[in-house]
Amino acid sequence: MSKTSATIKLIQILSSSNDYINTNDLGNIIDTNSRNIKEYIKEIQACGYKVDSLAGVYGGYKITKGSTLPALKLTDSELHSLKELTTYLKDGEYLEYNDLVSAIGKISLSELKDDIDPIDMIDKFPFQMDRIELKKRYNVINDCINNQLSLEIDYKNSNNVIKKHLLNPYKLFLYNGSYFVLALDNNNDEFGYYKLNRIESYFKTRNHFTLVKNFDIKDYLDEYGLVKNGEFFDIKLKINNLNTYIEERIYGKNQKIEIIDDNSLILSVSMQNKNMIKSFILSLGANCEVLEPEWLKDEIHNSLWEILNLYEKN
Repeated sequence: MSKTSATIKLIQILSSSNDYINTNDLGNIIDTNSRNIKEYIKEIQACGYKVDSLAGVYGGYKITKGSTLPALKLTDSELHSLKELTTYLKDGEYLEYNDLVSAIGKISLSELKDDIDPIDMIDKFPFQMDRIELKKRYNVINDCINNQLSLEIDYKNSNNVIKKHLLNPYKLFLYNGSYFVLALDNNNDEFGYYKLNRIESYFKTRNHFTLVKNFDIKDYLDEYGLVKNGEFFDIKLKINNLNTYIEERIYGKNQKIEIIDDNSLILSVSMQNKNMIKSFILSLGANCEVLEPEWLKDEIHNSLWEILNLYEKN
């Protein structure tokens, strides 16, 4: 057995054991003199593995727990960014947090939770749904995706109407703090986005489905979110007294900001979904004036009249 083969074999043996293995046993297993084991251990350590040793009758060697992958040569800033990532996600809606910490721990070979002060994350409008239930739904749907099994659900849409759907789920994803599943609805043979927290009931069937030929996830999800979530519209807004606030974010495609002065700017951007556009503009109140298009001016004007009528005194 070559030195390389023996070293690889030794890694496999030590990684699969929870106990120390003495040099005589290791020598017998890889068919070499026990005196050579120390040299092989040095080779393993040079590859980035951490190896524990224990002297005595019951001693020997074992690979340190959490060191089953070679230690990557991370810079201090790279390691810090991984550690900080876990603090950002800890108190959010990320359901795979514990697995993420475990994976990063194996890469960095360190205990992340004690190395950096946690960042306070405040969710202004957290979901009412229990995280355990959300995780349960996530796991069931993920199992359906991995095994190509159809899923029956009762789903509450935005109009508060509950309908039954037989779905072929393709992709779970997180969007604006909410978990969604992209799925093909067997009732109308169309793909749609379904929020996990709006699912009233669900049942994993035993019916296998075949993936749609030429399916491309980019047709439904991109860097701006939900591709099929409504038409994109080119809008132009004059915004006052909110320069710093507006400059902090990207609101859609082809965004351009023209600074007029310290207190005003013009925002040109392609935004999706009429209702979302109206909500965004109305949230800015009197600080926002719609310049283009004309139909959006009319929509905002009508919405404001409806709001005013609600508070009109008799």
